[in-house]
Amino acid sequence: MLIASFNCNSVRARLEIILDWLKAYSPDLLALQETKVRDEEFPLAPFEAAGWHVAFRGQKSYNGVAMITREKPSAVSFGLQDKRDGDQDSGPRLAHVRVHGVHVINTYVPQGQALESDAFRFKLEWFGRLKAYLQKRFKNPGRARIVWVGDLNVAPTPVDVYDSKKIWPHVCHCQEVIDAFQDVADLGFVDVFRKHLPDGGTYTFWDYRMRGGLKRNLGWRIDHVLATPPVARKSTEVFVDIEPRKCERPSDHTFVGARFDC
Repeated sequence: MLIASFNCNSVRARLEIILDWLKAYSPDLLALQETKVRDEEFPLAPFEAAGWHVAFRGQKSYNGVAMITREKPSAVSFGLQDKRDGDQDSGPRLAHVRVHGVHVINTYVPQGQALESDAFRFKLEWFGRLKAYLQKRFKNPGRARIVWVGDLNVAPTPVDVYDSKKIWPHVCHCQEVIDAFQDVADLGFVDVFRKHLPDGGTYTFWDYRMRGGLKRNLGWRIDHVLATPPVARKSTEVFVDIEPRKCERPSDHTFVGARFDC
């Protein structure tokens, strides 16, 4: 089973890149983040014409998640489903589907803006809400069959950024956000990305604003693949496809794929 993730930074702007990647790799599931489109304007027809099933939840100009699958999922839901469910931070930031008996959770975690901002406090709170969601949805998350993917907006170790000393502290690379992320991961998630790619230098995001950032590989790993042990032990490969980042009008992220023998 191939599960992939891509922050497309506008599904309409990156439509051809996404369709080409789907045709080339034929994943069982592709999780998209930052689709930036209202549901009624989502470009569903081209995906359906190519034989794909799509579940999505979005909003104008911001956020938005989608799950593209070869087979129709047996279950689909959106949002954190807590007291604040229905806010724009929830539905367009989390999609949850079940395919081949595996729960795949796709999250677009808030970026945080600045360390002293309300947005950063909201980001830390969002991780806490995600933990509560998982604990409510699964009696023992670590024993369930879960794959957690998406743009998590956290680089948890020094090798996840091109220059940790220069960058630290940053809303995506500081102790507070690392601790918040780790608190969720401690429910029983294995970093499948690092299981197969243990060394630094493999990134998933290169800032548009950094001149020559891609060519100089001044990147970040903020797009993740994690899984609970029943699924993680069956992982066989993780890869980052850098070629779409070289396309004309690319996203600032690229595709991350993970193969599982299940």
